[in-house]
Amino acid sequence: MGMRETPLTDDRRTPDGANTEAMQSGGKEAITDIAHEMRNALSALRAYTHLLKSEKHGPHSHPSYKRYSVIAHDAADALVRICDRLLDRDEAPAASMSADPHALCQLAVERYAALAEEKNVSLYVQFDRSFPALPIPQVVLEDVLGNLITNAIKFTPPGGTVAVIGKIDPKTGAVIMVVRDTGAGMSADKLSEVLQFLPVKPMEGSEGELGTGRGLSIIKRQLAPHNVDIQIRSNPNFGTSVSLIFNTP
Repeated sequence: MGMRETPLTDDRRTPDGANTEAMQSGGKEAITDIAHEMRNALSALRAYTHLLKSEKHGPHSHPSYKRYSVIAHDAADALVRICDRLLDRDEAPAASMSADPHALCQLAVERYAALAEEKNVSLYVQFDRSFPALPIPQVVLEDVLGNLITNAIKFTPPGGTVAVIGKIDPKTGAVIMVVRDTGAGMSADKLSEVLQFLPVKPMEGSEGELGTGRGLSIIKRQLAPHNVDIQIRSNPNFGTSVSLIFNTP
C-alpha cells in the first residue's frame, strides 16, 4: 500500500503563523516599552540641558561650557526624537525632504568632538563649495553620519585622523560624502564579510572600545529607500573609507 500524503490545511498552519505573529508583536511591544521608559529619563535630561544651554541661573564661567551645554542639549533632543520614532509618534519623513549635508556634518563633528579629543584623534569636515542639498530626510542623514563618525573614531588610534568629506566627482558629476579614517583597517576577508551589510561579530576598537557589529547593516537599511550607494574601501594599517554616493536626479 502506498503512503498517503495529507496536505497541510490552513487550519494546521495557523498555530505556527499565530506564534510567529505573537513573537513579532511581543518584540515590537518590548521595544515600545523600552523606548517609552528611555524617553522619560531622556526628557528630564533634555530639560536640564536646556536650562544649562539657556544659562537660566547665570552665565557659564568659561565659554567652552556654553558650547558643551548646547551640544549636550542637541544630543539629548536627538535621542528623544529616536524614541518618538520607535513609539510611532512621528510620521515617516517624506522622501522629498532635503537635508543640508554641510550643516549636518558640522553638527555631527561638534557632537562627537569630545570622543575624538579623548582619544587624541583629529576630526574635521571638508566640503566642496558647490556641494548641493540632498533629497534625503535630515533625520536619516543625521543618524547615518553619527554611526559612521563614531565607528571611525573607535577604530582610529591616538594621533590618527577622521575626515568627513563632501565632494562632486569631476568626471561623473556624482555627489559623494566620505567618512575616512587612518585606523587599523580591515583584511580582505573581513571587508568581504562587512560588505554583506549584515550584523557581524563585534570588533574591539583601538583602545578596547566595544561595538555591536550592527552599524553598517542599520545604515544600509536606512539609506535603501533613498537611492544611495555605499562603497567601502579598507586596507590593514592604512584605514577605512566609507563613501555614500547620492544618485540625485
